[in-house]
Amino acid sequence: MNQTAVASNKPVNGLWFVFWVAILVYLPTLLTERALFGIPLTNTQLLNLGLTQINLMLISMLGALSLNYLTGCAGLISIGHAAFFATGAMAAAIFDNQLGLPFPLVLLAAALAGALAGTLAGLPSLRVRGLYFVLSTLAVHYVVTYIFLEYQFKFFDVVGIPYTTPHIGSIEINTPVRWYALLLPLVILVYVGLKASLKSREGRAMLAMRDHELAATAMGVDVRILRLKAFGLSSAIASVAGALFAYYLSNVTSEAFNINFAIQFIAMIIIGGMGSLPGSLVGAAIWLLLPSIIGGLSPDASSENAFLSKLLVENRAQLVQLIFSILVIVFLIFAPGGVAGLGTSLKNRWTAWRNTP
Repeated sequence: MNQTAVASNKPVNGLWFVFWVAILVYLPTLLTERALFGIPLTNTQLLNLGLTQINLMLISMLGALSLNYLTGCAGLISIGHAAFFATGAMAAAIFDNQLGLPFPLVLLAAALAGALAGTLAGLPSLRVRGLYFVLSTLAVHYVVTYIFLEYQFKFFDVVGIPYTTPHIGSIEINTPVRWYALLLPLVILVYVGLKASLKSREGRAMLAMRDHELAATAMGVDVRILRLKAFGLSSAIASVAGALFAYYLSNVTSEAFNINFAIQFIAMIIIGGMGSLPGSLVGAAIWLLLPSIIGGLSPDASSENAFLSKLLVENRAQLVQLIFSILVIVFLIFAPGGVAGLGTSLKNRWTAWRNTP
């Protein structure tokens, strides 16, 4: 592409940036007031979405970004990612409920605890590969969730660990809008940070390690250190997400971090695109919002579509599981690059068609 074409694309990219910023800024008002510039909208028109689902989606985006960085970019397959969410939730309980640290320091402590746990969990990667390493991450999952359960029973109750309302200075994070104002910049910060990390010299070395470990080693890359760093950074982000998840729910038990929770994040990055940071965001959005959208599309039970209404309402959980299962299988077989890969392919075809004389 020549310089004139690149220059002509800059205003278009700038307009898209302004467009998305405007949407993200206006979204809380739209979902809170249930109106578009004063025009009332129904739940069906809003696809049954609310800020609660959006906030949980943002937390899940942090988890998906961290797992995709580890698995998609570093090539280290992990099925124990829920363990680091549990680490963050447990760190939040210790440093807030028991030590009384302010909320920002609690998040920092959760990140440090996660980085330490992740580095320890990554030690088997120095000795084993493939299935044995995957099983080692599963073992980490069960060890951490057991520790969480014992901690919960010893210091709290069977009903779970309660969390206080977080504060940043004198501002209490006690409404969905305030949570959105906290989570959105955090997701953007993590995304930009990981993107910059991948473009750095060390990030390029990590991608080389993923693509061909022997070749990377021959070029002088210390793959052992890179593995531990990837595990540490990924786990730190996941632990912060786990702490935020616990605060947002205000009460969690060890059951919140079961193996199904970990598998959800694997499904997110498969659907969004393995190795694609934007795909992590798309996969998390699809996974978290699709159940609400299906509920929002449910017709009136008294209408002639009563059967469809019953299917979408009474069997929504089973229907969602079926749809997600089909999506994962379809993407694994027909589009291994996920939604991000499909988008890139379509963009390349469009560019080739447009530049054809």
